[in-house]
Amino acid sequence: MKATSPKQKGLITAALIILLSGITYYFRRNFDNEIMLVAYFVYAAGIVWTLLAYHRQKDQPRNFKAYFQQGFSCFIVVTLMMVCATWLFLKFNTALQDEMVAYQRTQLQHLGNYSAPDIEEKLKQYRKILLPGYTIGAILSYLGIGALISSLLSVFLSSIKKAE
Repeated sequence: MKATSPKQKGLITAALIILLSGITYYFRRNFDNEIMLVAYFVYAAGIVWTLLAYHRQKDQPRNFKAYFQQGFSCFIVVTLMMVCATWLFLKFNTALQDEMVAYQRTQLQHLGNYSAPDIEEKLKQYRKILLPGYTIGAILSYLGIGALISSLLSVFLSSIKKAE
C-alpha cells in the first residue's frame, strides 16, 4: 500500500474541516461557537499526522528543514482549500452577508457618533471589504497556525533525532 503524501493528508484534513464547518453552520446557523474549536484541533491533528508519519520513515533527513517542509506541504493545501471554501461560502451566501451588514449597522448606531448618511456610507464601504477581508483573514489565520504548529513540532522532532 502506497503511503499517503503530505498533500493528500492536507486534502483529507481540509475536507474534514469543511465537513465539520458545514455541519456546524447547518445546525447552529453561525460559526461563533465552541464547536469550531474542533476545526482547529482537526487542522493541528492533520499537521501532526503528517510530521509523525515522516518521523517514522527510515532513511529520511531528520533536520528542521525536512520536517517543516513536510508540514508546509500539508498546511499549504489546507490553507488553499479553506480560503477557497471561505470565499465561495461568503460569495454565494448573500443572506449571511446581509446579516453581517445588519449587525455592523446596529453597532454603528449604538456608538451614536454617526448620522444616518454616515452610517450608510460606512456600510457601503464595509460591504466592499467584506469578502476580501474575510478571505485575507482566512489566509493569515491558516498560514499562521500551520506555520506555528509545523515549526514547533519540527523543532521537537528534529531534537529527538539528536538524542537517539
